[in-house]
Amino acid sequence: DLDKLGGLVVVIRELDNTETDIRTTSAWILGKASQNNALVQNQILTHGALTKLMKMVNSSFTEEAVKALYAISALIRNNEIGQRLFYSEEGYIMLQDIMGNSSIDIRLRKKAVFLVADLADYQVQYADNSEIHFLGDRFFLKAVVDLILTPDLDLQEKALLAVRSLLQLASTDASDLRDFCSLDRILESTREDLEKLMLEEDLRDYVNEIESLRREVTIIFHSKLEKVGWVPT
Repeated sequence: DLDKLGGLVVVIRELDNTETDIRTTSAWILGKASQNNALVQNQILTHGALTKLMKMVNSSFTEEAVKALYAISALIRNNEIGQRLFYSEEGYIMLQDIMGNSSIDIRLRKKAVFLVADLADYQVQYADNSEIHFLGDRFFLKAVVDLILTPDLDLQEKALLAVRSLLQLASTDASDLRDFCSLDRILESTREDLEKLMLEEDLRDYVNEIESLRREVTIIFHSKLEKVGWVPT
């Protein structure tokens, strides 16, 4: 048990090291140790690592920020205690800021939107807790939806997956997605862009997968809209 041997405390302490490389490596170790391991997740959370990692996400050193967000994702994945702590530390604002800032390294934006999908999926599967209101906040939703327009196909796919997950939540207002986030327009614009990309043979299979996902999101979105009394033309 790494924690009983004092190993976790040592690694967490190094998150405050003055050397960037040491902080970065320590975050990576914590992320690796946390993956699919509730016991280790809770041990790390008990030692207060989450707050330190969230501060590291704002680092001007990209690799440090990326590894810190990787560790956060691994630490709170399928962990209700970790997620509640993340929310209490206003982690959703951190995610919103990352997704909404096009100057931020694309790896961070991918990890942020992937984490959004993961958090929404957890709510759908285990809780759908109305207290987690930020997932349905219109500004938060817009930060996710706007990523669908990105020219990077991997980020676009991750954004579509996140929107699909968010649509499953009772707290997500389809009217906000239509009126405030312009999801209908964005999905149609994406369809047109993907149609052009299908002409490129080396991209065709991947683009077809994304288009299939886009259609699925469109269907779920329209179905949710119908429930609030609006039928698409």
